[in-house]
Amino acid sequence: MYEKFKCLDGQHPWREVSPDGYVDYHARTRPGGRVVYFNYDLARELELIPANHADQLTRSLEQSILDTFALQIINEYDLAKGGIDQKTVRPHPYMATRYLQAQHKDKRGLNSGDGRAIWNGCIKTAKKMYDVSSRGTGATRLSPGAQIADGPVKTGDDSWGYSCGRADLDEMLGTALMSEAFHKSGFPTERTLAIIDFSDGTAIGVRAAPNLIRPAHIFRYLKQGRHAGLKASLDYFIDRQVANGEWTLPRDPKERYRRALTYIARAYGKLAAICEEEYIFNWLAWDGDNILASGAILDYGSIRQFAAKHDKYRYDDTDRFSSTLTEQRFWARELVKVFAQAAHFARTGRKLNLQLFRTENCLEQFDAFFEREREWRILWRLGFTSEQIETLRKRGRSEIGDLRRALSFFEEVKVNRGMEKLADGITHSPVFLIRNLLRELPAFYLNECGAKFGRMMDPQRFCQTMAASYASRRDLKMTATRNARAINFQKCYQRLAAVVGRYEDVLKQLSERSAVINYERRMTGNAIINVVNEIATMKDDLSRKELQRTMERFIESQVLVPGRWKPVTPEDIKGNSARSQLIRAIENELEECKEFI
Repeated sequence: MYEKFKCLDGQHPWREVSPDGYVDYHARTRPGGRVVYFNYDLARELELIPANHADQLTRSLEQSILDTFALQIINEYDLAKGGIDQKTVRPHPYMATRYLQAQHKDKRGLNSGDGRAIWNGCIKTAKKMYDVSSRGTGATRLSPGAQIADGPVKTGDDSWGYSCGRADLDEMLGTALMSEAFHKSGFPTERTLAIIDFSDGTAIGVRAAPNLIRPAHIFRYLKQGRHAGLKASLDYFIDRQVANGEWTLPRDPKERYRRALTYIARAYGKLAAICEEEYIFNWLAWDGDNILASGAILDYGSIRQFAAKHDKYRYDDTDRFSSTLTEQRFWARELVKVFAQAAHFARTGRKLNLQLFRTENCLEQFDAFFEREREWRILWRLGFTSEQIETLRKRGRSEIGDLRRALSFFEEVKVNRGMEKLADGITHSPVFLIRNLLRELPAFYLNECGAKFGRMMDPQRFCQTMAASYASRRDLKMTATRNARAINFQKCYQRLAAVVGRYEDVLKQLSERSAVINYERRMTGNAIINVVNEIATMKDDLSRKELQRTMERFIESQVLVPGRWKPVTPEDIKGNSARSQLIRAIENELEECKEFI
């Protein structure tokens, strides 16, 4: 039944595409692991289990997972030490791929890449080809820490910073929860297939996606000025997108690259808009490391979802600060520009200066796709359906623009105390939590204004409705400007609602939908950290079936899409079972962290 797992044995077509784009490592079985999470839905898509397979971790299924993914590489330190039991060594080597990394002292991709990961292989299904890789499988020589150590590093040795080759269980759990909730919410992202726990705080996390190539894999050759490698890697990425049915491209090389750039511009514009409007921090930079080349989220170690527009937040990575929430658009656009440079180099063999591509059509397309997606997201957050959004785009252009400007004013207001230091960076906190207003305003118009067009909430109550609890009296002081802005917002809101139908009917719908879309107990960055801590603390008190179901229950409660949302119910938290206690603890953490980063 589980024969297809055996094809994930280290063999992958990237080997032929990029002969020096990886370091090979043989691997041996790492004993003592147990599966604590398995993504049955994804496994069915990958055809690793039959379509009618129950959501049950049988002994034979768990053994297949462990046989395939419970691995530790035999690295340079192990080879020097010797004494390896050859009976435990797998027949095929596994790739640790090379790619650019901004935090690596090597800025050309010569010695940087997968520091703790290997590629298990790829799986061809009836519809698509998927890549599968694992994190936490041992220390490779491509990590930043390995370069600092200037010699072989023992797996598990963290004295050189990012070099030990292990993955923490809490990081893998957080990745699984966030990525699957994002995926089910319609955000482009990698997904977690399985997590193997080793009871010492470490784990192996298995990721999958239709294409795990990063821009950094391709840009490495561009940075080094190597035409053959650049063309082969870029063509491989493009061909995979076509084979998977993601893109449709002509055969003519010039037109093929041009059309590919349009697809890339669309994907990156959409991702940047999603991140900005959904308050998702995703550290984008020039190297293209923390993103998939297809324009999807990758590496959840630095991903944060904010409660409000923390556009001054910067992640502190010891030697440098990250880009901000709103700077992500700039970097996404820059990555599209680099793709244009790469496509020209691949086609002509000439590497031109990046600035010569600042007027490329794909950049105008990026801007257009970004604006279109951002507009869609704003209207969706208000509670409009997809059909109503299209109606508004045809008949309510001026009303959309007026509402966006009115909303932006309140999003941008920050507390008077200025910048503050956090455990992982810095931020300047917003005064207003816009989602609270979008959730409460239509209900107020229905219940307290009798759904009469033109009746409004008092400006002071308007501001109090969305005020963060940490906001001071000074932060919330009403001024003539703030009063006027509150009235203007409501006028814009009501005019927009009136465009799509009878005012009262539209308010009822907006009230129902925005209550789901803007649900307050959402997985902010702090919340997901605390939720994972609760799961890790109590995991041994639950059966694996109960633990799996609890994680799935959390994911369901965070898919804030009308018609698909499954909130936690009183039945879920009733009683004193370990599962009920864990769900209660999770709900408490979500409540505690609902206003923060």
